[in-house]
Amino acid sequence: MIPVMEIVMPQQSSGNVPAFLAKLWKIVDNPETDLLISWTDEGSSFIIKNQAAFARDLLPYYYKHSNMASFVRQLNMYGFHKVLSVDSGGLKGEKEEMEFAHLYFLRGQEHLLSEIKRKVSIGHTKPTHILPTIRNDKVLPQY
Repeated sequence: MIPVMEIVMPQQSSGNVPAFLAKLWKIVDNPETDLLISWTDEGSSFIIKNQAAFARDLLPYYYKHSNMASFVRQLNMYGFHKVLSVDSGGLKGEKEEMEFAHLYFLRGQEHLLSEIKRKVSIGHTKPTHILPTIRNDKVLPQY
């Protein structure tokens, strides 16, 4: 009889992929969820096709909440960016569809998930005052 410890499970990437990313991959790569979220044709990004239905039907199943803003915040913390495209004279912004991309989140390249790192905050304390910085004739807050 083989001890349980010696059984080798198939690896997703390198074993140190955060749960958020592993679940995201599972959702995007699942053909059964394509009506709500799927890879783009090129496979270099994914589209959430109906934010309300996605938040209501899929988020609580995978992430224990239905808060779309929290999900997007997590994507941003892992370096995903929202893809904006010019459609019919305007920017695709707060419509029902949202597209996100990351250099290492590519269809068929699950092994790259271990390359995606969560952004680390530089300081744990918030500044008590904000110093302005002037760039291109605009005053920007400096943190």
